[in-house]
Amino acid sequence: MTAVVVGGGGGIGGACARVLAERHGPVLCVDRDLDAATRTASEVGGVALAADAGTADFGSVVGAAARELGPVGCAVYAVAYEEHTPAVELSRESLLRSLTVGPVGAFEFFRALTPAAGASYVAIGSLHETQPFANCLGYNAAHGALGQVVRTLAHEWADRGIRVNAVVPGWIATPGEEVFHGAGQLAAAGKLLPFGRHGRPEEIAAAVAFLASEAAGYISGSSLTVDGALSTSLARLRGV
Repeated sequence: MTAVVVGGGGGIGGACARVLAERHGPVLCVDRDLDAATRTASEVGGVALAADAGTADFGSVVGAAARELGPVGCAVYAVAYEEHTPAVELSRESLLRSLTVGPVGAFEFFRALTPAAGASYVAIGSLHETQPFANCLGYNAAHGALGQVVRTLAHEWADRGIRVNAVVPGWIATPGEEVFHGAGQLAAAGKLLPFGRHGRPEEIAAAVAFLASEAAGYISGSSLTVDGALSTSLARLRGV
């Protein structure tokens, strides 16, 4: 069987590609950054593909490349678009980009695949699905919609034997996060998290691998939160 990872050039997507390469056949690593996809593909003996989830032909391009490798046993969607800006300043283009790259791209990707028997499709979600973080309206809305995509596809495709789930990470230390926040600020923030550290991409990949395994054969339409208790600690009031 084949595994397909969209966002395979990123921290979480790359970790997913590496763990799935151990259990599935060839891995198709998809990323809009061909160099990043190629680096991951070379590590796992897979195939790299450049494709942008924000384009209209994204699903058909990835689906065609996946069919050349064979039926898909596991598919992972690990990309999103995030802009931090107050809602009153958010542009229509930014909001649409979040929705297109997020739930629309995930749906078109999953729909375009040729699944193997018992296929597992996993979207990498976010705590933003249920937590309305300030200055993230587009990202919040996109992940709310992504959750409904996961649950609806799980409902409609159950009779086809396709399982559709989400893995919801907490704050994960990835190269992208280090670029965004800076190494020093990121390290300091990690000490304030419930576990005293950020999560690791490999911990998210382990959850994806579990959902792709026979042990999760009756799990579909679910969200597996892997956040080191972050979501349960958000109720704390400042200074209390």
